[in-house]
Amino acid sequence: MFFCLKPPVMVLMLWLSIWVQPLMAGVIHITNQEASLQLAIDNASVGDTLIIGPGTWHGAITINKPLTLQSAGGIIDGEGKGRVVVVDAPSVIVEGLTIRNSGDNLRKSDGCIYVTHKATKAVITGNKLIDCTFGIWINRVDGAQVIANRVFGKSEKPQSERGNGIHLHDGINLLIKDNHISGARDGIFISVTEESLIESNITENLRYGIHYMYSEYNQLKNNISRYNVNGFAIMQSHYLTIEGNQAYGNENHGLLFRDAQYCIIKNNNLYDNGNGLFLFASYDNKIFSNRIVQNKIGAKIWAGSVRNAVYNNRFIGNKQQIFYVSATDLHWGKEQLGNYWSDYVGWDQNSDGIGDKPYRVDSFTSNLLFRYPTAVLLLRSPSLELLAQLQQKMPVMKSATVIDHAPLMKLINQLPLKLAEVSIGGPNEEY
Repeated sequence: MFFCLKPPVMVLMLWLSIWVQPLMAGVIHITNQEASLQLAIDNASVGDTLIIGPGTWHGAITINKPLTLQSAGGIIDGEGKGRVVVVDAPSVIVEGLTIRNSGDNLRKSDGCIYVTHKATKAVITGNKLIDCTFGIWINRVDGAQVIANRVFGKSEKPQSERGNGIHLHDGINLLIKDNHISGARDGIFISVTEESLIESNITENLRYGIHYMYSEYNQLKNNISRYNVNGFAIMQSHYLTIEGNQAYGNENHGLLFRDAQYCIIKNNNLYDNGNGLFLFASYDNKIFSNRIVQNKIGAKIWAGSVRNAVYNNRFIGNKQQIFYVSATDLHWGKEQLGNYWSDYVGWDQNSDGIGDKPYRVDSFTSNLLFRYPTAVLLLRSPSLELLAQLQQKMPVMKSATVIDHAPLMKLINQLPLKLAEVSIGGPNEEY
């Protein structure tokens, strides 16, 4: 008997055939190392899960359809050539793999995992990446997630010859979370990226732990950047929220802002760095409730860094609280509360929690050292102390400084002193 299906029924059957196929996706165990891993990927169906068996498998491979690639002990080795794994399809999951030994060409973005613009909503999670020029490169992708990976760069090379641990270029809606990175050039490099979250990552032994360029509307939360040349760097970026991060033991800067605007910087812990906070040509930012402790310089401010709201921060035990060089005084504490200064010598007669006299930074020494660096040999000498006292009495010797008009007498909402000490391990450690 011949039945003629009406058009609506035919459309429904076609729709069901499209959406039922992924439910029939299979799990494929790849155990024959004589076979090509790329051939297994090419022969798989959309939605399949490929599990790579024990042993060393040769890269490079390209994932050109929505698949899940997992490991049951297998290692993918790039043999020092090009990109080891290229993700070139949407909704790909790369999970739990050990990938190593990429090529060395920085211009061609050689690395362990390269995610192309086709890979919308790719998930790169739980992988161990060893001897990678670039660990993970996310290129013009919407909605990718990079979670809980360990990235070990080519640490034997000079920093200028290494790539970045995680490199984000022209992305949107990205999630970069719980990754551990060491031995690369920069830990996480973010360029022209919008509306993304960088959270709870650990970076160490790098040039920059986390480095922003030309990005907007990002959140940088609860990351640790330690023992780098620079901790966090925010450059030519706007509308970022930098919250709850820790930078300690960094040689130059804990948190650096250059040409940054309209950012919120709060509840960060900047400890034992060269400069805790460095502002260069940055303005219209809100900087509050940060803990700036025992750095060589608490905050270095210059090159027109004005119109920033700076309040309720704690400057404690820095060798020099503020380094400021400018033609005019910088005033804090006029429109909101001031900051807490561990070296403030003053009183609070009306018990309102605010010092009765302003806190004034000693700018004479800062200016002298800026103009004549060799004068550091006279630091704490009687002659320099005498000049510093004279500049307060003689207008001709006065120089521009930072004045906090409402210095806090007590700590408010103090952050915990204890710093996170999470071990990153090494490339040969079991993961």
